[in-house]
Amino acid sequence: MMINVCYAISDERGVYSKFVGASICSIFENTSKPVTVHLLHDGSLSEDNKRRFERLVLQYDQKILFYEVPKLIEDTIAQGREIFPIGLSSQRYTQVNMYRLAIAEVLPDLVERVIFLDADTIVNVDIDNVWQEEAGPAGLAAVSDWAVLEHFGKAGEIKENNSFLYRKGLATVKTVFNAGVLLLDLKILRQDENLLLRGLRFLAANDGQWDFYDNDILIAFFSKSFRHLPWNYNIRVIWARAFGENRLERGIYHYVGRSYGLNPSDSCYKLFISYLLKTPWIDESLLYTACHIARAYTMTQSRKRLAKVRQIANFSHQKKRVIMGLAGDEARLREDFALGEDEKFVTLTPGGKVPLLYSIADYYYLIFWSNYGEVKELLEKVGLREFEHFADGTLLMPEQTSELVLDELNFLWRI
Repeated sequence: MMINVCYAISDERGVYSKFVGASICSIFENTSKPVTVHLLHDGSLSEDNKRRFERLVLQYDQKILFYEVPKLIEDTIAQGREIFPIGLSSQRYTQVNMYRLAIAEVLPDLVERVIFLDADTIVNVDIDNVWQEEAGPAGLAAVSDWAVLEHFGKAGEIKENNSFLYRKGLATVKTVFNAGVLLLDLKILRQDENLLLRGLRFLAANDGQWDFYDNDILIAFFSKSFRHLPWNYNIRVIWARAFGENRLERGIYHYVGRSYGLNPSDSCYKLFISYLLKTPWIDESLLYTACHIARAYTMTQSRKRLAKVRQIANFSHQKKRVIMGLAGDEARLREDFALGEDEKFVTLTPGGKVPLLYSIADYYYLIFWSNYGEVKELLEKVGLREFEHFADGTLLMPEQTSELVLDELNFLWRI
């Protein structure tokens, strides 16, 4: 029997497809069963990336089908925009996030069951194991957060919060689930009202109270009726790293929040990279691209930092300095910046107040505070201007150069 797996993707910059490719590769590497991948997209998928997906499935003698969703359900999307426009065009949650609610409409009727996977998943188990599960009478099966944390002995840490879902009795701590892994019975879902439009009406009726559009809709509609899948079919990597002692389980790893990392001693990173390396996205140009991007990023950040340092020098050179920081840092900062006897140190304490003891006509304030933005906001409220009257003092400290380095998260999302 053919196993149907579905993904949804938007890839304007062409750098996102490789993550989906790694996930698909992990499926093929761990099963001997025939698989058809149904790839839903918004029209941004490039021909080059389409060819890479085709090469990947050909390599494993599997099958892939592409669906440009806006063209296939044009009328539904138009209706959705009238019901709740931001639900299909939010900057945080794009239209593609909502495609999982339209799977029953987009896929052909002959596809009666499907496993939906987020792009940031790695399947470290035979996908046939998931396929053999039942979707339940409501047509949807998922993994509760409770089940995963219970496995790690941390379920007691889950508490109800002020979420609309809890306040309205639409969910409990044991029925909240992540929609990144779903087993769907499309025959059942097609018998009900269009899920996407129904969900958008629900958002519109409760505008402003939602955290995650698509996931909140599914929890609100299915929390009392979904079939609970085993914990290991949606293992959040952040929890696995915190509680799993760097051991890999047989299951589906979900890199929520782009938590791939670049640490070769981390088992979850090694799992991801082992499959990415087997995809057509790793080719002879990758090393050059990676080096070029890292160099360009570092040069750009260095220029930005230098421009800020020049502004500090230009505005402060005829003034005395006032160092503002924690009391415990006074001796070190006085020594590092060779403060003169007539230059001042002002102790900062939490509480929303910044003591301005010296005239800005004669003194220049250098701030050493972990949340510089907080102090900046307070100073600007009383009429001071950044760089002209005050600045982030850590810009002058050679050891504070984190913004000059391309961090692992941004690096993976740029190549």
